[in-house]
Amino acid sequence: MLTTTHLAVTLLLCLILNLNRDEWFVALMFGVMIDADHLFGAPRYVSHNGGAALLRRSWDDGSGLPWKSLLHYPVGAFVVVPLSVGWRYFLPVLFWAMHLELDYIQNATLSWSTPIEAAVVTSSCIGIVFILYRNWSEAEPDGDFRQFVKIMGSQLAGYGSAIRRRLGSIL
Repeated sequence: MLTTTHLAVTLLLCLILNLNRDEWFVALMFGVMIDADHLFGAPRYVSHNGGAALLRRSWDDGSGLPWKSLLHYPVGAFVVVPLSVGWRYFLPVLFWAMHLELDYIQNATLSWSTPIEAAVVTSSCIGIVFILYRNWSEAEPDGDFRQFVKIMGSQLAGYGSAIRRRLGSIL
């Protein structure tokens, strides 16, 4: 699935589990950031298959060249489980398994991948808004949904301007 879908499902699960800041970091690393390995395999894949091949439903070109790391297969448990045991933390296994399951759903339903992915990301986003609104309405019992949307919009705009300032100072 797309990284945005992994991100939406990971955020929803983090909100459901009511994780703290450190746990969010671990969840994002094992639920989303393991897709960063595609960045290393993509240049070789594009050089062999052309840039348009990135838009195919499957990146498997039959060459046998790996474009995914070990963490995208069940054998990755030999890496993730010892980390979880050593850290005495179950979250890496939970979010890694969720990532694998989303990828498995995509591969199992390749011909219907787009509508299924759209349904997953849409339902995840609806769940995120529901949980955020529920938490906000507990803190603001007199508020309504319109006020919630206004406050969330201003917060998102603030995050966007902060990101632009940081990127502007870097570039």
